[in-house]
Amino acid sequence: MTIQVLGVDPRSRSKTQLTAPAPLPYVSRRALARVRDRIEPPTACHCCGGAVRLVSNATIYGREYGPWPFAYRCADCGAYVGLHPDTDLPLGIMASKPTIQARKAAKNTFLALVQERYAGKQSAAYAWLARALGISPTICHFGMFTQDQAERAGEVCRLAREARA
Repeated sequence: MTIQVLGVDPRSRSKTQLTAPAPLPYVSRRALARVRDRIEPPTACHCCGGAVRLVSNATIYGREYGPWPFAYRCADCGAYVGLHPDTDLPLGIMASKPTIQARKAAKNTFLALVQERYAGKQSAAYAWLARALGISPTICHFGMFTQDQAERAGEVCRLAREARA
């Protein structure tokens, strides 16, 4: 899968009225402008190709979580991705349960490495991880990783931590 990073959403500079897709109450120009490395909202599931809908995250978790409780969710396989606050822009790519588990495990290892090797500076650690994985820094984020990429990132981080021990 190829992820195309598009930069700041042109709607952030638009003079026309913004129309929020249902069920979103609104979309903020200021919030759109904060997302520098946006990707397009999914129209088909990254996991199975199924139909994607914008939903309250209560359909995923059983109750709403967070101040912006919305997500894109696949009607077929249940994969989902949350939204940047006050926007209709996805935080990454759709993820199934195994992908989410792989991302969480890898990110825990990454965060430990951030503290040990980068004095808590995630931007420097993400730059290192992008080089180690051979990917663009604009897509080097756990929300953008497939299950295989997350597992590989976790392994790279684990090996880096072991090398320093």
